[in-house]
Amino acid sequence: MSEKDQVSTRTDEVKQLVDLLQYQDGSIVSRVLLKNQGGTVTLFAFDQGEGLSEHTAPFDALVVVIDGDADIEIAGESFKVRPERPSRCPRIGLMH
Repeated sequence: MSEKDQVSTRTDEVKQLVDLLQYQDGSIVSRVLLKNQGGTVTLFAFDQGEGLSEHTAPFDALVVVIDGDADIEIAGESFKVRPERPSRCPRIGLMH
């Protein structure tokens, strides 16, 4: 997904994350909420059956499901993630 495909959000207003979700049929929509030297916070809206390819990252990842549920894999181990049950994906050499 290229940076031009991402939707950014204004930083001068308070919004509920659920209100920022934008679903599209057969797609993944991303919105960068915060980006600085400490990392990036990106909100993703996945259509059913969509997902990211396995990857590593320079920072830990925090997965917070707002709507629905998701299956994630960290270092070959599968986890079911549901609303209000955040999961941390460690960065140090682990695929997630």
